[in-house]
Amino acid sequence: MAKKLYETLFLLDPTKVAADAEGVKQQLHALIERHGGHIEISRPWDYNHKLAYPINKQKKGSYHIIYYTLESTKQGELERDFAIQEGVVLRQLTTRIHPKWQDEILRVAREDPSNAFALRGMVDESAIPTDPMALTDGLGDEALAPAATPRESTGRRRRETAEKPE
Repeated sequence: MAKKLYETLFLLDPTKVAADAEGVKQQLHALIERHGGHIEISRPWDYNHKLAYPINKQKKGSYHIIYYTLESTKQGELERDFAIQEGVVLRQLTTRIHPKWQDEILRVAREDPSNAFALRGMVDESAIPTDPMALTDGLGDEALAPAATPRESTGRRRRETAEKPE
């Protein structure tokens, strides 16, 4: 079976990362290697990022991204092992990288020191419109204007709920 390139973005417990960042990283690497994977790139994405909502009573999280090659038949087992890592992995998101983008993504991930490295270099030149009017479908600024203000769209509902007895 052919090996495919995967990207997994981990949301980790920031207290565990602060206490032993290298140990947490080695734990994740050991899981991938146990299933026959090969680590291509592993690096932190963001430390102590405020979360939109608490996860396992954590209000902050540390992001870590790993690119690795693995047989696709073993990816399901690896995902289950990631989920079992209670206390360390709060959430994870795995994406299979299309072969068209593999070289460019790995090159940018190695060379770009910023946190947004995974977003760079993924622009398909043929998909970018060359005509500036194509961005607004030829309608000009009217296409960018909102259809209704919040007061106009919700005003009637407020009156209806205000008239109901409680």
